[in-house]
This record gives sequence, structure tokens and C-alpha cells, in this order.
Amino acid sequence: MKLAVLVFLFGQFAVQAQFQFNFTDFIPVVSDGQTLSKAWAGGLNTPQFSALDFDYDGDEDLLVFDRGADQLRLFKNAIIGGVQTYELDLRAHLFFPPQLNYRVTTYDYDNDGRKDLFCYAVGGIQAYRNVGTAATGLQWESYSPYLVSNYAGPTLNLYISGADIPALVDVDADGDMDILTYHISGEYLQYHQNQSQELYGHADSLIFILKNRCWGKYREDVTSNSLFLNDTSSYCTNGNVPNAEFPTHTSSKAHAGSTVLAIDLDQSGVLDLVLGDVAYANLIKLMNGGTSPNTNSAMVSADYNFPSNTTPTDVQLFPAAFYLDIDFDQKKDLLVAPNANNVSENENSVWYYKNLGSNQAPVFVYQDHDWLQGDMIDHGAGSVPLLYDVNADGLTDMLLANFFAYKPVLDKESRIAYYQNMGTPTNPQFLLVDADFLNLASANQGLRLIPAMGDLNNDGKPELLVGKDNGQIAYFENISSGATPNFQLLTTALTDNNSQVIQVPLFSAPQLFDYDADGLLDLIIGHKGGTLHYYRNTGTATAPSFTLQTTQLGGVNVQSNGPDGYAVPHFFNRQDTTYLFVGALDGRIHFYDSIQSNSNQSFHVRSQNFLGLSAQIGAYAAVATANLDNDAHLELFIGQDLGGVFLLENEPGSDLSLDIQVQEALLVYPNPNNGLFKVKGIQGSYPGELISLTGKVVLTFAELKDQQLLDVSSLAAGTYLLRLANGQSSLLIKE
Repeated sequence: MKLAVLVFLFGQFAVQAQFQFNFTDFIPVVSDGQTLSKAWAGGLNTPQFSALDFDYDGDEDLLVFDRGADQLRLFKNAIIGGVQTYELDLRAHLFFPPQLNYRVTTYDYDNDGRKDLFCYAVGGIQAYRNVGTAATGLQWESYSPYLVSNYAGPTLNLYISGADIPALVDVDADGDMDILTYHISGEYLQYHQNQSQELYGHADSLIFILKNRCWGKYREDVTSNSLFLNDTSSYCTNGNVPNAEFPTHTSSKAHAGSTVLAIDLDQSGVLDLVLGDVAYANLIKLMNGGTSPNTNSAMVSADYNFPSNTTPTDVQLFPAAFYLDIDFDQKKDLLVAPNANNVSENENSVWYYKNLGSNQAPVFVYQDHDWLQGDMIDHGAGSVPLLYDVNADGLTDMLLANFFAYKPVLDKESRIAYYQNMGTPTNPQFLLVDADFLNLASANQGLRLIPAMGDLNNDGKPELLVGKDNGQIAYFENISSGATPNFQLLTTALTDNNSQVIQVPLFSAPQLFDYDADGLLDLIIGHKGGTLHYYRNTGTATAPSFTLQTTQLGGVNVQSNGPDGYAVPHFFNRQDTTYLFVGALDGRIHFYDSIQSNSNQSFHVRSQNFLGLSAQIGAYAAVATANLDNDAHLELFIGQDLGGVFLLENEPGSDLSLDIQVQEALLVYPNPNNGLFKVKGIQGSYPGELISLTGKVVLTFAELKDQQLLDVSSLAAGTYLLRLANGQSSLLIKE
């Protein structure tokens, strides 16, 4: 099945190329006897879940924000094959504010039936009001770059640690949204009451005061997740308004992190708490002893093994609980996921508890620990695909490396997964045969083990090179005698023609490719520093010998905002022309042509963000190409930070030999407005067209040039795509 088409090139969001690709899931993937329903969705690591009616069709879709590298995924509520399920929309992120990070959630604060967006601001929280409609599509209006609160005198930034997930909830049941968040010390939970109802009699404002500086009358220990109920410190004994003073913190502890879910678990009319702590794997349930809101009631009991009626949460590390209906039965369930980046479980990290009770009296029962994630290819963090016929059966298989996967307890390991192609030359199908190919996880070779394959001794079987985090390369000889691959480690440090260890500046990413077209496979190595080292094979067909030619091949350098690039090269031939993709740390895919055998000549940069996918990839981009179904259309396999893979196929009618040019970003401004726009960034003049979100061309322009005015006042309000014949494009919003 073909998915979202990368036809409209997302204009101002990224530099783009003219040729087109589809996101697709046409290659089935089987793991543990089950066909993965979302195999090519990209994986999850530290997801945050919330509900949002993205398309205004009356049902709630699933918004997933992963703080791993700030990736946003939108899964639409859909009926597929008569079954209600979630379907990934891989271009939905374009309809959200840019540069969201750390945390994202939704809440209908103004009670207009449209959930609004709340996300991180420096030291606090910012809000976007949902002003879209079914006709105009999803649109956001900034309410404030950061929310403030009156701390019983000074009005200051409403402090929320970047590590925390606060509770956005109606604490006092008056119809507006309040906030429960930890004080900067991490010991006391503060209650910031929204004054919208009190001041205006409605809920459309976000005006806060510090109502209680020790809500629930408990204190968290500064060195553990132990809680002290009915705490007698001044914060808790004098915490309630009207005399809540701005806290003066005297402890030396800096707040490390907490997650807060506030729900009424026992129909008492007051909110109970479910807490996660940055250094622990369990959830704590605190029961509120009160019977009505705003009575400064205390928490009266603590359950450190929540939910204790079933399998308690054990999520490494820093669990966060989310309360929403994910199985379409109108009862809100419980999802739990880690909130600590780079140190948490990253393959089985979404615990699902089904609500067998009601929304008024929930009863959570454990179901599984890889919800949604278990339907995807997901091997931890930083996936790197290699497409090659591993078992020499004539079908292209997939090896999938990772930067690391979580290893209990609080450790990491690197593995390579082997997906064997069990299909046919025209209908590929992958089967996960081995999640730890060659048992590399226990071989103490380090992290980010990146494979390269090629026949180096002319025996008809490919050898295996494995790049390592120390910048060296391990060499495995293929000693297979049947259909089962068998490799023998010859050396942990491959040497060059002078018997010197081949060494790059950490995290080697090798590729075997006949760069100089002499019939011998050469060695190209990317690395942490972002450049490419080229070793020419000066040996023979049966005895390779690698001789260093340059450490700056093609002038490639994929560093972005620092010294690190983590270059992963992928040279490939297409229609007698050599091209190069280089994946980078910042999630960008760099695309080059004009590649000559002269190693001192710089390559031509065609795109520094191929297809504009960096926001979805997030970090650690890596690309492999293949043609698994032999239909003349190239497939792209894209590895990424979240441990999964995107699959794309060259759109019929496009051709990699087309003149692909790097374009200046096309700007349309002021945007939005009621009909008169100006365009900027056009070099020359080109025909153009305006396309609705349904794909209909609503206006055509014989010629557009820089600084030209566009009058679209005759069109209905909505979101449109302006697309030029040269490949530039931009979204515009007609009010």
C-alpha cells in the first residue's frame, strides 16, 4: 500500500529536490510469527501520548511526541479492513509549530471542542490555541511564548523543569485548566490555579496564581523517591492561599525530574496522583483523603508498586503515565513510557494497561510492554540499514545495526539484526531471523557497530566489515557452506597496505564500493567528525589491500552546529551514474553527484536535506538503496534515531537523472492573511499552481517571480500548497 507522497516538497520547511518518492509499506515484515502492521513507522524510544482530532472528523487521533530527538508522529484513527486502528500520517508534523522539544501535550483549555497544544518553553511552558476547522485544516495561534503565574506578589515565569511532565488538569472542577508542577527544589508539588473563571466567568484565558505551594501536603525526599505524607515543613503547614508566599529555597538539591498524572481514582471528587521519578522504574500512587476541591486536603496513602492489582510498572527509566483511550472503547486506558533520554529501555518501552473499569472508577490491567512499538521494526536507537544478499540466495536481505539498545540494568549494547528476504524477486518479504546477528552484543566490540558487505576474495560470498566506536573496523570472513550465513572473525582491527591499523576519528561507518571503477571494491569510511576517508583497493581480486587516498573525499563534511557529524556514506549507481547519500547526526540526508574517480575533486551538493525528512528522522540519519521488487523504481531505507526504518520508493515518472537543483527556501508572507500574499525566494520566473489539501488544483499562474503579489481572496478560507514548476513550494493559509 502506498502512503503519503513526497510530491509537494514542503517549500519553506526544507531545501528540496525535484524528483519524488513515496512513503510506502509494500514490503511485509514478520517478527515472532506476526506480520508487523506498522513495520516502517520508524520506532519509538521515549514517547509522550495525547489525543487530538487532527482532521476534525469527530474522532480522536493519537499524537505521539518522542523527546529522543523531538520527533512528532500523528497516528490517525482509521478503519482498515473493517478494523478500527491507528494509521501513521508521516507528513502531519508539517501542521504543527516548528522546533517543539522536551514535551508536548494537548488540552482543550478554552472548552471550544478543539484540543490546544502545550509544550516546553525555557524554564516553563508555552501554549498554542487550536483555531483550525474541517474546512481550513489544523492551524495554531500562539497564546503566549511562556505562561506566567502570580507567586503571591511577583508575576513570574510559571516554572516547569525541562525534565518534568506536569499535570494539566482542572484541579478545582470549575471548568478551566490548572497546573500541578514541582517546585524548583523537586520536593513540593505546587498548584497554580487558573483565574479565568474567577475573573471572567469562562475558561478562555490562562491566568495563574500560586494557590498552594505544597499541594497534597507531602514532600519528596531529596535523595530518593520516598514521600513524606502530612509533612510538617513550613511549605506544607502554611502552603495554602491566601497567604502563599513566593518560596525561598534553602536546600542544596537541584530538581532532577518528576512526572505527574492527576486523576480521580476513587470517585471522591478530588484528584489523586500517579508519580514517576527520574532515578526509578516504578510508579507511585498517592490517594487524596479529601472530599472536595480547594480544601487543602492531604494525601493519605502511598502505593509504590502501582498498579499493584496487576503487573506493576517497571519501566527503566523515569516512567511517565498517560491517561487516554487507546483501544476505542470510550474508556481511558493507562500508557507508561520512559522519560529519560539515552539511558532508558528503548525497544520494549510502552507499557499498556487496559481500563477494565470505567472513566469514573478506572481499573488498570496490564496487557503488554511494547504497545504500538511492537508493531514496528524497532531496534533501540540510531538504526543503520544495509541491503545485501547475506545468504547468497539471489534475494536482497536487510541487516539493521543500531547505535545501542538498552541492556538491563542501566547499560547499553550494540547489535545487528538480520532480516532475511523470504519473498520472491518481485514480491519481497522480510523475516526477522536473528535480532543479534553473530552474537555481536556479547563480543565486546563497543557501540554503533555498522556493517558493510562485499566479496573481497572472489569466492562468490560476501565478507563482512563492522565499523566500531573506537574508529577501527573488524573483518569477518564468510565461511558459509549452505543457506545459513556463517562468518568467522579474522581481526578486530583491519589494516591497510602498510599493515597499519585503519583508524578514523571514532565511530567508523564503512562502505565497500568500487569507487574508481577498476573492478575492485574500495573502502569508504564515515565517522564522528563528519568527513569521509577513502582507501583505494590496490590489491587483487582475491587479496584486497587498502591504501589511503584522502581523509576529505569529495569535500564532504556533514557537521552541523558542532564538531560532530556521524557521517554514514552510501554510494550507489543509477542509470550509469554514481550518486552519494550521507546520513548525519542532525537527521539530515546529504545528497551529492558529479562524482569522479579523482579523489581530490569535490562532489556537487544537490541537497543538504534530501526530501526534507530531517524533522521526522530526528537524528542519526542513515540511508541504503535497493530495488527489491525489480520494478525499475529505487527503494530508500532510512535509519534514524528512534531505531526503526522508513521505507520509500521512487515515484513512477520521476528519474534520478533529472536535473535536481538546490533551491532557496520559498517564502510566502504575510502568512496567514485574508488573501493578498507576496512570494520571495524565486530565482527567475516559473509557472505555478495552488493546491488544496484534498489535492485539487484551485488556481494556476502562468508566471511567478520574486516579490510578486498573489491575490487569492476569491478562495475559501483554508490551507493551500503553492508549488512552482522549478520544485519550490510553500504552504499558505487563507483566512
